[in-house]
Parts: sequence; structure tokens; C-alpha cells
Amino acid sequence: MKSRLFSGKFYLLLAAALVLLSSVAIAEPMRLTFLHTNDLDQISGVNGHGGFAELMTLLREERKRSPNAITTFGGDLISPSILSGLTKGTQMIELMNAVGTDVAVLGNHEFDFGPDVMTARVGESSFPWLGTNVFDHSGKLAVGAQSMVIIEVGGFKVGFFGITTPETAYLSSPGDGIIFGEIFETAHRSVQSLKEQGAEIIVALTHMDFAEDRKLAETVKGLHLVLAGHDHVPATFVANGVTVMQSGSQGMYLGVVDLDVEWVEKRGKKKLVVLPSWRMILNRGVLPDPEIKAIVDKYEQQLDKELGIAIGKTLVSLDTRRGTVRSTESNFANLIVDAMKEEVGADIGFTNGGGIRGDKVYEAGTILTRKDVLTELPFGNVTVLVEVTGSDVREIVETGVSKVEDVAGRFGHY
Repeated sequence: MKSRLFSGKFYLLLAAALVLLSSVAIAEPMRLTFLHTNDLDQISGVNGHGGFAELMTLLREERKRSPNAITTFGGDLISPSILSGLTKGTQMIELMNAVGTDVAVLGNHEFDFGPDVMTARVGESSFPWLGTNVFDHSGKLAVGAQSMVIIEVGGFKVGFFGITTPETAYLSSPGDGIIFGEIFETAHRSVQSLKEQGAEIIVALTHMDFAEDRKLAETVKGLHLVLAGHDHVPATFVANGVTVMQSGSQGMYLGVVDLDVEWVEKRGKKKLVVLPSWRMILNRGVLPDPEIKAIVDKYEQQLDKELGIAIGKTLVSLDTRRGTVRSTESNFANLIVDAMKEEVGADIGFTNGGGIRGDKVYEAGTILTRKDVLTELPFGNVTVLVEVTGSDVREIVETGVSKVEDVAGRFGHY
């Protein structure tokens, strides 16, 4: 009798447990995928590494794997490059439209040609640009950018806002009429606003120092993902439960973040469960997408026709790699400053490593062309002769090394 009574209680408890478990999950799990690049101003790869056409092949593969994919860009598109010096970035918009970009954030180099040019590029874009903290003198959002956007995918509403480094004011040429607002309070307000608009997943698209991305993840509640740009590093980490990814530069990597999301109910309350995973896909030796390759080839042929003129032969190896010109002495940088000094009759020649953009090594014996020179020096800067004091020189040198640990572009060559 006791045994039968116990057995009856057991089955009643088991049935109750099954009912409880069935009531916990109130939505089917869903995988949302974010396909991210940043700092992409060159249309072709180097030595089989990077390139728009090859990137498109990877994007197609990942979209086939995950139908709920959103393609994002972390800023610095229309400059600097030799081609953009001629077109002011129109080819970059054409390519970003063609690869199916969904949303982008303004980078500092978006302002290299001034705000009027960027306004035109935004108008040509088939995707929204975010500039949540970028305003004109009247307090309105600048250059046609949006503050926030919500994209619905897989039955979930994904909210985006975009933060651009306030250092753009002196890293680029936005002019006096563009104001870059504070980062963290802007982010906090944006999260709250997106929640009020019904966003379930909240993503920050950023273009600022990677250290600030970490602080953003650690201090702004309600974030699920930070997709970053600016420092050109391929890296992913989790801070305070928030995944932070930056995908290097020049399309050499495609960053992939999968979020497995599900609404569950526990003790009568709904809760969103978000489980992240990520990969960094190397874009090397990838077959180019033929449609995108045709666009790239059109522009490369135009460049070769206009600038493929030999100007000399280097007898030594010349190093213009980003890590070299932003942290230590470079013989290529020395060549530049010696030429500047000789041309204007100065006592000291000076340039910053961030103005040297080729990011490559020219082996001894290489024939250099006008295209090579303009690839290395794409900004159109001019050499000026100024009189400075000894204390001025010291301040220039100190400033040049003040952020060497961040591989900052201010690193000086003399």
C-alpha cells in the first residue's frame, strides 16, 4: 500500500515538473549572426590577403550558413587611399552597397574631405550610417547620419547606435561646424531609448580606441554586443558579459559573432538569454566573387592607366608597415622627411607615421611608381616651412611618443 502510494506521488510530481519545464521556454531559440568588418579603405588585397571581391565570397558563405545575418561596418571607409584621393570615396560606397551592408558607423576618416562630401556619400549609400554623437552647430545629427536603427531578423528586434571618437575633431577635417559628443552618457541614453522602442538585442557600433570599447562594455548596462573599429586589430573579448569584436583592417578578416537568443519565463518573469560565440575568418587565398571583382577591376585599371608610371628603383628594402611607422624608425619615413627638409631648406624635417598608409615592404630592386608614392601618402598634405623654438621642438617630440603603446598615428619621424 505504501509502495503504491509513493508511486502515485512520484508520478504526480513528475507530471508537475514536466508542465513547469514546458512553461519555461516561451520562444524557440534563434541564432542571430553579425558579419563585421572595419577600417576598409582599399578595394584590393595585398599578396592574396584581403580585398572586396574575396570578402564577398566569405560573406556569401556565411549568409548561406546563417540566414539571420546582419552585415555591419565599423567606420573608416571613404579615406585614405590613392583612389579616394581622386574620387572622394564614391567607389567605396558603390562596393559597400554591392556587398550588402546593412548598417555602418561614421569613422574619423569619413571627414577627411569635409562634411559636405560625407553628406553626399551618405546620400549615395543604400544602408544607414550611424552617428549618434555627431552633431552640426544647430544640434542636429550631422552629414545625414542617423542616431539609431532597429533591424528585425529572425523574429527579434536588434537595435543599433553608433559612436564616433571625439578625437575626430583633430584627427580629420570635420571643420568647426561639426561637434562630437561625449561617449558613455550618449551610449547610456541610446540603450534606454532603443529599449523603449522595443529593441530586444542592443548593439553598439563604435569607432574609437579599443580601450574605450572595453570601458563601454563594462559601464553601460543593457548592451549585448560591441562591434568596433579604429585600432586595426583582429580581436574579440568578453567584458561584463558583453562581447566586443574588432576585425583588423582592409578586409583581411571577416569577424563573425553568433548570438543564440531565447526568451524564457522563470518564476513568472520573462528573461532574454543570450549566448555568444565568435570566429575570425582569415581572408587569404579566397576565390574572388566575379560580380564584385568586375567593379574592383574597373577601378584598378583606371588607376594603372593614370598612375602606373615608374619614377625610380629602390636599392634597399623599404618598410612602411603600420607597426613600424607608428612605433619605431623607418627608412621610408626618413626618406620622406629628408626630402621635405631639402625641398624647403629646413633644419628639421618632420612627419607623423599615421600619414604613411601603404602598410607593406618594398624589397630591394623594386621599381617604384607614382601609384606607390600616392598609395603611401594619400592625404594630399603639403610641406610648410615654419619657425619654432627649442621648447616647441621638445613638445613635438613628446607628443609624438605620447601614445606609442597604442600604435597611434602621431608617432614622429625626423
